[in-house]
Amino acid sequence: MRTFLLASAVVLMSGLTLSAADAASPATGRTVYEANCAACHGADGTATVPGTPSFSKRERLEKPDGQLMNAIRNGLNIMPAWQGQLNADEMTSALMYIRTLGR
Repeated sequence: MRTFLLASAVVLMSGLTLSAADAASPATGRTVYEANCAACHGADGTATVPGTPSFSKRERLEKPDGQLMNAIRNGLNIMPAWQGQLNADEMTSALMYIRTLGR
């Protein structure tokens, strides 16, 4: 019985993880990026505003996801905070898409 409960919990948690991952995607991130980020970071990730990282050159992308998400949520230097403007899935999707630029 104990093994069955443990196996059921693992299956349930796996399903929850997949659902959360399915909500955020690079395809959605591209739409979010084009609407909210491209004006400064460039459509292809080449910065158009001085002092803004060029993702096409992999600038700042050596940082861990948590640090980049913090910058997206709360803003950094001249970048505004996106918390309250974008939901968590949109911010995660944008980061997923940004990580595909410059490869």
